Amino acid sequence: MKTRRLFMCVAAVLLAVSFSGCAGIQRQAFNKDANRDIKKIGIIEQIEQEKYLVENMGHPGMAFGLIGGAIALADITAKRNEFTKLVKDARGFRVVEEFQKMLLTELEGAGYSMKLIKGPRAKHELLEKYEGLDDEVDVYLDFTLAAGYFCASSGSDYIPSINTLVRLVKRDTKEILYQELIYYGYKLQGKEAACIPSEQQYYFKDFEALKGKPDLAIEGVRKGVPLVSSHIAQSLRR
Repeated sequence: MKTRRLFMCVAAVLLAVSFSGCAGIQRQAFNKDANRDIKKIGIIEQIEQEKYLVENMGHPGMAFGLIGGAIALADITAKRNEFTKLVKDARGFRVVEEFQKMLLTELEGAGYSMKLIKGPRAKHELLEKYEGLDDEVDVYLDFTLAAGYFCASSGSDYIPSINTLVRLVKRDTKEILYQELIYYGYKLQGKEAACIPSEQQYYFKDFEALKGKPDLAIEGVRKGVPLVSSHIAQSLRR
């Protein structure tokens, strides 16, 4: 059990630094009536995801001590690297960039004036402070996003996944007005997370099948981009 917990902790770090502790994040619903004065939202530009995820959450290596755990992590890392080369390096898929553009469009449709703000980011994670970013907006919208494919075990299908943590912060008071963890496709842990299912046509029986159809794999992830951004826009709609 200790080995399994250690593996899961290390895997969580590799999964995405920005999702540390997300399983216990507290959802904050947007109070539309109390925030009717909000007119302009500034989306803080996020840097692109470095690696696309290919995660086996029940890897058999977890059952064989520290050596097995190290083998499992090496296997998952190798699959990430290979899949990233196929979809990002060879085909130019940039999921964060696409999501950002879609979110701007969706929130404009929800009645807001929008602005993309260049933020002081060094890593793909939420900002720790929201000081002095832009005085022209009423609120800042910050987010992280991790995308790829997950399977529950070596005998389970790989399922497309987008994991998004989004936060709306009032510019003058720094109050968090809205915060939510959103899963598209494969559902990770998170009692208060919103879950959006993916279509089964984008399930792959194993990694060989996944990397054998990279364009279909991209389509499976891409299908979640408008669904997640629309969910956020609906949550903030006045």
